[in-house]
Amino acid sequence: MQIYHHIRYAKAARFGEPELMPFDESMINDSKVVSCPQNKFRLGFIMGDGEQTIQDEDCHFLSIYTPSRYGNRPVLVWIHGGAYIAGSGGESAYDSAALGEEGDIVVVSVTYRLGVFGYLYNPDGTPQNLGLKDQMTALKWVHENISRFGGNPDQVTLAGQSAGGHSVASLISYCKEPYFRKAIIQSAPLGFQFGEKFLKKQYHEFLLLLGKPVTEATTAEMLVTQKRLMKASGKSMCFSPHVLDLGKEIACTSVEKVLITWQKDDTSPFVAMRLKHENCFGGAIDRLATRLSTWFVFKTMNRRYASFLKENGIEVLMHELSWRPEGSKFGACHCLELSLLFGSWERWKGTGMLGQTDEAEWKKHSQELRKKWLAFIK
Repeated sequence: MQIYHHIRYAKAARFGEPELMPFDESMINDSKVVSCPQNKFRLGFIMGDGEQTIQDEDCHFLSIYTPSRYGNRPVLVWIHGGAYIAGSGGESAYDSAALGEEGDIVVVSVTYRLGVFGYLYNPDGTPQNLGLKDQMTALKWVHENISRFGGNPDQVTLAGQSAGGHSVASLISYCKEPYFRKAIIQSAPLGFQFGEKFLKKQYHEFLLLLGKPVTEATTAEMLVTQKRLMKASGKSMCFSPHVLDLGKEIACTSVEKVLITWQKDDTSPFVAMRLKHENCFGGAIDRLATRLSTWFVFKTMNRRYASFLKENGIEVLMHELSWRPEGSKFGACHCLELSLLFGSWERWKGTGMLGQTDEAEWKKHSQELRKKWLAFIK
């Protein structure tokens, strides 16, 4: 498997539109992983803390995994999750070597702008939905350049998990170009959309907390203010593509088939955080809250979205992951499928969501799930 990190797909100034960049072989740096500036990841107690990345507002990079730079393979473009405030496409949690090798496909993982840098709503004229536009620019870069890495630009599947899955649904409603024909939406909180009134109020509250124009603030000041704003709002996902109705319009008419997935106990980590039960999760109240919130946030909203897609002539498949790892008090929780699709045993062993699972059990479920995803992609 050939792996390439730090491939630039765009450049942008703060709050500026992304500018597509041509492919430049000399810019590849396999040892450099960049992320958009972000505060500490809140799901470390189930996923592990992961490795440190270089945080920079200049974060428009791709990672590519390919069996060979010669050929015409199906392509999977991956949009990472993290509630639109955390993560990076280049980190080890999304290592796609096994997926690419087993399926003989090319995998592209995208890093994009997060939080206030990508999704702060500005009613005063600044371009909106910049993180989503970053993703769309990455898709254009893939369309124009993936053949250099052995991929077929006419056989692209767009996939994402959590905020990444929400991004995929948003792109189906937003992107008019035929950059992908299939989509995989994993554990997407599709009901989390805020109206213009809330977004305007949030913007002015951010400015008040920041105490200066956003163009004059340092990166650190922006992050501190973002953290204060989120704490004050009490909202679980303050930042996301806005003024988009995911159940009313399909702009990307090239999409023919969509796979929608979730976990049986998807919300257990969020229930644990809400009740401050990260270290003592598992009681009757925890289980009941998980069952009810998973049913509403993921099962109900995603099934409703599936019906909308079907009404518009798109074939839809659905999948629920029900495996509960031995010794994990969080069950079949949010992010569990990531440990089966991506990364290595060394990356995932000992994490809260895998509990006492051994390598043989993990490998068995990993191979089963990758086989299902690859069948859809190919």
